[in-house]
Amino acid sequence: MKNEERLIEVMAELLAEVHEMRTDTKLQLGTLNQKIDGLNTRVDTLNNRVDKVEAEMVKMNLQLGENTRAILKLADNVEVIPNIVEQVIKLETAVFRKAS
Repeated sequence: MKNEERLIEVMAELLAEVHEMRTDTKLQLGTLNQKIDGLNTRVDTLNNRVDKVEAEMVKMNLQLGENTRAILKLADNVEVIPNIVEQVIKLETAVFRKAS
């Protein structure tokens, strides 16, 4: 009978330890879930920011393309300017000769 009582005591102690371990595990899982929720929120926020940055980059790339096209168009016009200057000089020379 003594052995049975000792066995019951040991089993009760084991059961108490298992219960304590389950309680600790639940607390740890709760804390871990809170941390995961916090991380998920931060990741969602970062994803939103990345989406906004990507949208802005698309807009900037479009604007850059337009600016590049405008610069190339102006560069074509720059080549015409020396010809215009030469024509103006010739006109001025002709007009000032007649005026003098």
